[in-house]
Amino acid sequence: MGHRVNIMLDEEAWNALQACAKGERSKVVNNAITAWFKTRQRIKAAQKMDALRAKLPGVSTQDVVSWIREDRERMQ
Repeated sequence: MGHRVNIMLDEEAWNALQACAKGERSKVVNNAITAWFKTRQRIKAAQKMDALRAKLPGVSTQDVVSWIREDRERMQ
């Protein structure tokens, strides 16, 4: 279900939107907002992982390699 909204656009955004066909404007705005929101969610998730990574102790390459080998052997 769609929702009608009233927003203010600066001249640059308005001119870009004017270049779109009238039937495509809502799709363009909706896609842009959706893409912006997904990017924002990814950035927040990455920041949370960075904060968590800073709190955890480091892991040696040797440990990682052995864990991967163990996991591969378990899957066979």
